[in-house]
Amino acid sequence: MALTDKKYSSIHSKTGSELTKLKDVYDAGHINRIIDNPDDDEVLTALMYQMQKMQDELDYLRTEISSNKDKVIPNVTGTTNHDISFGALTSTTVKGKTTYSVVMTVTDSSGGKPLAKTVTLTLS
Repeated sequence: MALTDKKYSSIHSKTGSELTKLKDVYDAGHINRIIDNPDDDEVLTALMYQMQKMQDELDYLRTEISSNKDKVIPNVTGTTNHDISFGALTSTTVKGKTTYSVVMTVTDSSGGKPLAKTVTLTLS
C-alpha cells in the first residue's frame, strides 16, 4: 500500500546553536502561551497549526508501520543467498464463489546460476 501525500512542509532549517535557542524557548514553556491565546500572535498560531498537521502525519505513519510490521517475511533459510517475493493478490469468482491467490517465487543465488521456483498459493 502506498503512503498518502504528506500534509506538511518544512518549518525551518536551523541547526547547531540556532536550533538550541529554539529548544530553550520551548523548554521555558512559551508554547503554552500560544496554545492558550491563539489571537495574540497570528504567525505563531499558524506555526502551531502546521506543527499539529505534522504530528497528525507522524501518528498516521506510526499506525501504518504498526499494522504492517508483522507482514515482513523473515529470512527463513538463514542465508543471504535466498530471496522470497510475492506477486499481487488476485481474486477469481466462479459460480458466485471467490477464490484468492498469490504467486510466490523463491530464488537461490548461492550457485553459479540463480535458480528460481514459482508456486501459486490459493488462499482459503
